[in-house]
Formats: sequence, C-alpha cells, structure tokens
Amino acid sequence: MTGKQTRDTINGICEALDNLDLVDAGAKIRDTLSSCEDNPLAVVELSLKDAATERKERIYKRRFRISKLEEAVNLGDLLTYKVRQLDIEFIHSLGRVSFVKDRRNLVIWGNPGTGKTWLAQAFANEACRNGIKTRWVTYPYLCRELRRLATEDPRRFESRLAYYSRFELLCIDEFPNFEAEDNGYMMQEFFNIRSISGFSTIVIGQAAPSAWEALFPVKSFGQSIRGRILKNAIELEMKGPDLRLYKPN
Repeated sequence: MTGKQTRDTINGICEALDNLDLVDAGAKIRDTLSSCEDNPLAVVELSLKDAATERKERIYKRRFRISKLEEAVNLGDLLTYKVRQLDIEFIHSLGRVSFVKDRRNLVIWGNPGTGKTWLAQAFANEACRNGIKTRWVTYPYLCRELRRLATEDPRRFESRLAYYSRFELLCIDEFPNFEAEDNGYMMQEFFNIRSISGFSTIVIGQAAPSAWEALFPVKSFGQSIRGRILKNAIELEMKGPDLRLYKPN
C-alpha cells in the first residue's frame, strides 16, 4: 500500500468514526498525524486506544456522579485479615460485577463494622467503571421519600418508582433498618416493580435473609419482599470483628 493509499484509508477511518458519533477519536487521529509522519497505522492504533481510554473515563465519571456514591472505593484496598474468614477468590469474582450482567441480585449481611457497606460500595464503583447505570440509596431514605411522594403527589410517586426501576444496579443499604408506619404494602410494590425490571439489586443489612419477614409489620408482605429479592440471588455473609475497633497483632 502506498503512502497516499494509507492516508486515504486513515481518512476513511476518521470519517467512519465521525459517523459513529466518535468525533473525538477521529480528531485525535488527525491531530496526531499532522505532527507525525512515521508509521501512520501505529499512530491510528495509539490514538484509538487513547480515545477509548478517555471516553471510558468520561463515562465512569458520569456514572459515578449519577450513582450518588460518596467516595470511590476500590476492591484493591480490601482488608483481608484472617479473622474475617473471607473467601477472597469469591469476593474478587463478584468484583468483576458479572452478576449484574447476568441480572442477579446480591445480598450482603453481617454484624456492624464487618465491612458490608464498604464492600458494596466497591462493587458499585466497579459497576460505574464498566459503564453500568448505578444508584446508591439507604433503605430509610428510600422509604421516607416514597411515603412522602405517595401522600403529597401520587403522580410523582409513580414517576419515582419508574426512576429507580431503570438502574441496571440499585444498591440499598441499611435494609430493612426502618420503623415502618404502614403495613409494608408500599415497599412490596417497590420491590415488585424492581423485580419486573429484571435488573440487579444489592441489598445490604445486618439481618440474615431468614429473619427479614419478621421485621415487617405484616408478615406476608415481608415474605413477598424477601422472595422477590432472593430470587436468583447471591448471598454473602460478612463475619469477623468490628473493623472500626479491631487492632490486628
């Protein structure tokens, strides 16, 4: 292939990138080629890799902002003290967030300070890095928000239910740590809509799933919510001491 043919091919690649709405990638190739005459195909490869990295970082920042996560927690910082009895291989397999792609739920429970919330945040952050639309919320906040909207503006209540159902990964912390004033019907409706969406939910709390139904005023609603969450779910119990107080030897 002659130099002109190579240039024509590269220009065609840039035009195709523009048509695919990847204008930044095409612009990067053109800018780099204008200042480098050697090995133009290598320039294309490097420019595309740089553009892909920049685009992935932009998507991650946007997903992280939407998620409402307070900080970017990384699984590489996991404390692996032997006293915690962690299955490291299993946790790192979850950290690849393939369970979200498989549309499975994840339930994490254990005593206070065992790292439940931290671990779920690490999974949520990794989901954002993979371009997965993610949202973090606490169960008490969710209940108060939905109850207020159901009372004040039924239309906005329905809209909010639809809003939460659209996230590919919804993380609900402090479940079900809330003094319910109604009989649980509203949250049953919420989890029913969430289940119909087919997307993944991470539920984090102190109580084991076997005890959930007893924490709702009406046992049948607790059973219904429990069944919808645990259907095709992965369960992870966190053990060990309170890490906020633990001092390893």
